[in-house]
Amino acid sequence: MFRKLHYHINNYKFSIVSIIILLGTISLVLIQKLQDSDENQFERQLYGLIFGFFVMFVVSLIDYHFIAKLYILLYLGNIVLMMICKYVTYSMFPLVYGWQHFQARRWIKIGGGGRAGQGFEFMPSELTKIILIVCVATILVRVGERMNRFWYLAGILVFGMFPIFLVFDQPDFSTSIVLIATFLFMLYIGGLSYKIIVPGLLVGIPLVSFLFWYIQQPFQKLLDPVWQQPRILSILHPERYPDLMYQQNNAAAAIESGGMFGKMIIGDDSFRLTNYVPVVESDFIFCSVAEEFGFFGCLVVVGFFFLLTFIGFRIAMNARDRLGYLIASGISVAICLQTIVNIGVVVSLLPNTGIPLPFMSSGLSSLLTNMMTIGVLLNVGLQDKNTALEKEKYDMDLKVLLKDDLK
Repeated sequence: MFRKLHYHINNYKFSIVSIIILLGTISLVLIQKLQDSDENQFERQLYGLIFGFFVMFVVSLIDYHFIAKLYILLYLGNIVLMMICKYVTYSMFPLVYGWQHFQARRWIKIGGGGRAGQGFEFMPSELTKIILIVCVATILVRVGERMNRFWYLAGILVFGMFPIFLVFDQPDFSTSIVLIATFLFMLYIGGLSYKIIVPGLLVGIPLVSFLFWYIQQPFQKLLDPVWQQPRILSILHPERYPDLMYQQNNAAAAIESGGMFGKMIIGDDSFRLTNYVPVVESDFIFCSVAEEFGFFGCLVVVGFFFLLTFIGFRIAMNARDRLGYLIASGISVAICLQTIVNIGVVVSLLPNTGIPLPFMSSGLSSLLTNMMTIGVLLNVGLQDKNTALEKEKYDMDLKVLLKDDLK
């Protein structure tokens, strides 16, 4: 579990830790300004960050091979949590039950007596991201080149798509997109043959185009006609859905008002347009970055995420084995995609489906899960190729010394 002999302080990616600290600090500054006088979101986020760094450090010392050995338990445990979230109600089991916000049943509530604002809530779909990455990476390593055989590939697709379907059914469209893209990316880097990829693209691209047309039709059955479909239509025809575009339109106005340098930087104490953006401290915190720190502040934040992704892929390339390569690559692309989708929603390029900005959005489920995910990434970095070679050389030298002593 804790393979101390494989770790060296020089291999600990403090650059990643520094980026997380900077993003977390920016988040705290913004949340303190955004929260109402009767709220304690700043304190919750601060305590969440402190505990999150502790979780990240502990997880970073746990050998990712040990975590991968538990992939069946992790997979089944995640499925159970998703089932509780969707199907268990307070009347059925008042201690742990599914909970709903804004027409979406994405939360598990512990205690609280079935009342809003009471008890502890968390989103199991956040755990699905890292669990799916670890489980798929483990399966791909175990299957190897056999993944290109029909039945093996079919089994992997069912294995990966089932938890994604449960997330989609909550409904959580944006997280589903991130999970599907991450899953397909891992199949690609896992060794999926071009004999499968090329026909898949030839069939998949027209199919996706047809589905995109289909979900816009009044007779479609894939999306909820009250909650999901109008969000897709609103981004295509914003003038027809002013109510649904209210949050994104006000976010755009807040972004524009920030200018090049932002109101906080130039000392502008005028009214903040982010006050008109609902739950701005969560999924729409990026528009507050724009209003307070301006265009250059947005570039800095985006640059941090780009650098985090780049370092993640470097860790993947230097991983000691294929398992570490797949896990680090999956984590890197998942963080990158989640960032792109979140910012895409805020700037009205994508439908408003609700996905947090990693390490910045208010919300302990997302924050702690992302910190845990970074911990796994750091552990892969601790066990890079050079460290593995040094360990092998150390073991060989030790054996030679022991033989000399025995003589």
